[in-house]
Amino acid sequence: MIDQLSLGVLTNWVSRDAVEVAIGEHGKQPKRRGGTLPAHVVMYFVVALALFAGLDYEGVLRKLVGPLRLWRSWDPSWTLPTSGGITQARQRLGFEPVKTLFERIAVPVASRLTLDAFCARRRLVSLDGMVFDLPDTEENTTEFGKPSGGVFPQARVVTLTECGSHVSLGAHIGPVVGKGTGERSAAATLITLLDPSMMLI
Repeated sequence: MIDQLSLGVLTNWVSRDAVEVAIGEHGKQPKRRGGTLPAHVVMYFVVALALFAGLDYEGVLRKLVGPLRLWRSWDPSWTLPTSGGITQARQRLGFEPVKTLFERIAVPVASRLTLDAFCARRRLVSLDGMVFDLPDTEENTTEFGKPSGGVFPQARVVTLTECGSHVSLGAHIGPVVGKGTGERSAAATLITLLDPSMMLI
C-alpha cells in the first residue's frame, strides 16, 4: 500500500510532459526506437530511487513497470535490463535533465492547514546541509575532492526546505574541499529562491 501511495505521488507531481520537456531541452531524446530504457523511463527511475532507497536498481525498476504501463510509458516488448544496463542508461541521460526537472517541480506544497508550515502568515523554510560519500573513482575525486584524512570523495549538499511538508525547494551540490566550498557558501546560492512570503528559520 505504501508503495502504491509513493508511486501515486510520483505520477501526480512528475508529469510525462514535464519529463519530456526537460529531456528535449538537453537533447537527450532517444536516437532510435525500441531501446529498452528510453530517456523518459530513466528519468522516472531516477526519481523513484529516492522513494525506494532500500532497493537495488532492478528492484526499483520492477516497481515502476506496472505504473509505467498504466501511463502508457512502457512498451510491452521491452524487457527489464540488468543493473549494468541501467547504469549505462543513467550515464547516457546525464544529470542535466534531472536537474532541470527538479527545478521545475520543486515548489511549495503546504497549505494553511499543514501543521507547522506558517508563522505570522509566512511560509516557514529552512536551510540544511549534509555530506555524502561517493564511489571512490578518479572522476569523483577530481570533481568533489576528499576531506582531509578521508577515504572516499564526498559531495556537500545544502537544501532549502519547506518546514511543514519537508519538500526541498532548491538544492546546491558541490565539492567538500577548496575555497568557497563550505555550507555557508553553498547556502548563499539558494538565497535567491526566497521570496517575501517566506520566513527563513
